[in-house]
Amino acid sequence: MSSGSYIVNVPKLKGRENYDDWAFAARNFLVLEGIDIDAIPKDFSETEDKKAKAKLVMTIDPKLYVHIKNETKVVSLWKKLQMLFDDSGFTRKISLLRTLISIRLDNCETMTSYVSQMLETAQRLKGTGFEINEEWIGSLFLAGLPEKFAPMIMAIEHSGIAINSASSKRNCLT
Repeated sequence: MSSGSYIVNVPKLKGRENYDDWAFAARNFLVLEGIDIDAIPKDFSETEDKKAKAKLVMTIDPKLYVHIKNETKVVSLWKKLQMLFDDSGFTRKISLLRTLISIRLDNCETMTSYVSQMLETAQRLKGTGFEINEEWIGSLFLAGLPEKFAPMIMAIEHSGIAINSASSKRNCLT
C-alpha cells in the first residue's frame, strides 16, 4: 500500500479545533512511513527529512501554510504546529472537564456513542496534562446513566468489581 492511500485517512489540520485528532492520525501515518517523529535518528539524511516534511505538509490545510513555510526540518515543523495548535492551557482543561462531567446517555443516540464520547473527552483531558484516574472516569460513566440503570450500578457496587473506565465500559456495552 502506498503512502497516498494512507494519507486519505489523515484529517487535514485546520487548527486548534482538530489538532488532537490530526496529531494522532499524522503521527501514526508517519509511523507507517517508517518515521518516529519523537526519535528521528541522527543519520536521517536530508532527503529523508525532506520527504518526511512533505508527507506531513500534505496533511495540513493550505490556509495554514503561512505559519510553516519557513520550517525546513520535519521535527521543527511538528514542534511549530504543536506550539501553534496544541491547546493544553487551563481554559481548555476546564472546558473539557465541564464537557466530561455533563455527558449523559440521555443526550446520546446510542450507548456506543455515549461510551465513545466519554472516552474521547477523557483522553483529550488527559492529553492536556490534567490528571484524572480510571476510577473517576468509570464513576462518571455510571453517573451519566439514567435512573433505570440504578440496579446495574448497585450490582456493580456489590460485586466487588473495581470501578474504572474499562469495567464501566464493559458493563455499559453488554
